[in-house]
Amino acid sequence: GGYEILSGHRRVKACEIAGITEVPVVVKNLDDDTATILLVDSNLQREHILPSEKAYAYKMKMDAVKHQGIKDENAASVDSADLVGQAAGDSGRTVQRYIRLTCLIPELLKLLDEGKINFTVGVSLTYLSETEQIWVKDCIVSGASSVTGSMATKLKQYSDEGNLTELAVQLILNEKKTETGKVTLTEKKIRKYFPKEYNREQIEQVIYELLDNWKKSQ
Repeated sequence: GGYEILSGHRRVKACEIAGITEVPVVVKNLDDDTATILLVDSNLQREHILPSEKAYAYKMKMDAVKHQGIKDENAASVDSADLVGQAAGDSGRTVQRYIRLTCLIPELLKLLDEGKINFTVGVSLTYLSETEQIWVKDCIVSGASSVTGSMATKLKQYSDEGNLTELAVQLILNEKKTETGKVTLTEKKIRKYFPKEYNREQIEQVIYELLDNWKKSQ
């Protein structure tokens, strides 16, 4: 009895504002899962997309792909996370890490979108309980703390051991940062090793995966 717009919402809205009452469309008869995948892939092609938007988009697509049955375009079985990331050029590991972000409390996810928490730290914080995440959020919004990768790792370690308290969070996040043994490279120097179309987020992903693989090989 009607139609649902899957792609082109902004164009339709622009036409409404301009007083245009008819627009060219492509009509497709799709089941709910296929429609969800089309909708997500369309949104992921936007030039600017927040980490939270990408996280929930990937989660929606993952659920739809699993419900459909995990097959690629050649009808061969593939890892669901790899299949979900194909359209956007992301690896299965990257997809899984984005989906982890949906486990963040809304306040921390907002801080991630605002750039006050980086992606890698955000993923680490997803392993904390809701109460522990609230403690972290309170420290950050107070303006007295920032969360580095090493701090996030320590928070997770304490949480896994059952030793993370509100006081422990405050102490960890207010530790004096040491520069001993730390090597800093400018973004300009790093970028020459990556394709020009890579954004900062994609570069961080690659570096994180390289470090992760290196640690496993030690």
